[in-house]
This record gives sequence, structure tokens and C-alpha cells, in this order.
Amino acid sequence: AAEDADLLKATSWTRTNTIARDPAWLGGKFGGWLEGNAVVTPEGKVVDILRVDDRPEGETAAIVRISDDGTKATFDAEKDFIHFPGGSKKFSIRFDPASKRYWSLSNFIPPEFRGPTPAGTRNTLALISSPDLRNWTVVATILQHKDRAKHAFQYVDWLFDGKDIIAASRTAYDDGEGGAHSAHDANYLTFHRISDFRNMGEGK
Repeated sequence: AAEDADLLKATSWTRTNTIARDPAWLGGKFGGWLEGNAVVTPEGKVVDILRVDDRPEGETAAIVRISDDGTKATFDAEKDFIHFPGGSKKFSIRFDPASKRYWSLSNFIPPEFRGPTPAGTRNTLALISSPDLRNWTVVATILQHKDRAKHAFQYVDWLFDGKDIIAASRTAYDDGEGGAHSAHDANYLTFHRISDFRNMGEGK
């Protein structure tokens, strides 16, 4: 849409082609993709990095490439699936000019919590980082609870704030009244500050 267009009018917008999922992708373990992130690559191109339902791993994302004029989307199943810690849940990616790295807060699944339903395992929130959007490293565990059935730190959105990251989480946690109905059906919206994030773990 043009910068000065009425964004409430459908006619103001152009769109790319549609890319349908293929259940044969990932050796037949591809359940779908959703909740993408528009991100600028180190080469100045726009890509859409999407959450991927791939059971039982749950640590995959997909990179859909967008043409320079914004009218064509392309995806190569042989090259454009990437290992992404926590990729089976929603995540937000941002580029940090100071460190020249991409960062995200994701629901990474440590080995002790892996199981048949990775998309529902949200009891760990990890800070992850990448130099190029394709190779991601778990920098640090930010929040975690040993129970994954009724505890979660999910749908986290966040911003850089100087040396820190500030974040809001849809949180399922104990509340003195029986807690959340389930990990998914959260009972809190919580605010968090991650201090001096650039000097944490392997991302420094």
C-alpha cells in the first residue's frame, strides 16, 4: 500500500501470489505454516519467516522470499526450511544495528521437554540470535517452568531499549486460584526486562 493511502480500503493494497503448503514437505512431517515475520535480510531483500508445524521436532521455520517489487513470493522446500529454536510457535524477529545481529525471543524446547506436541510446549522462553537469519543460536534461557501443561511464556513481542530488551508475554502461571486452564489459555499478560542482552551467552 502507498504510504499516503487509506489502509482501510482493500483497493489500496497489492499482494503477492499465494503459496500453498505441501504436506509432503519435511518428509511428510509438514503440518502447516503460519504467523510470519517480514524481515529485511543482510542483502537488503524482504523475506517472510514463518512458524512451522513439524512434528515431533518443532524446531523449524520457513523463509519465503519476496520480490523487490513486492508482487511475487517464492519458496524452495529444499533450501528454505531452516533450523530455528522454538520455530513451531509464534516469534518476532528484529535486527539490532549495534550488534549487527538478528534477535528473537522464542519457545525453544530443551531436550528434557521434547515430546509429540512441540507446538504446545511453551514453558521455556529463550533469547536466540543469528548473523544472517539462517543460522540461529540459543543465547540464554530467560524464563522456564518445569511444568508444560499449565505454564507458558508465549506470543512474546518485544523492543530494544538501549542495552536492554523489553518484552510483553502472554503468560500462563500460578495465581492462587488454580492457575491457568492450560498453557495455551493464559491468565496473565506480563512485562519483562532483559538487561544487557548483547553480553549474554554466545550472542555477545
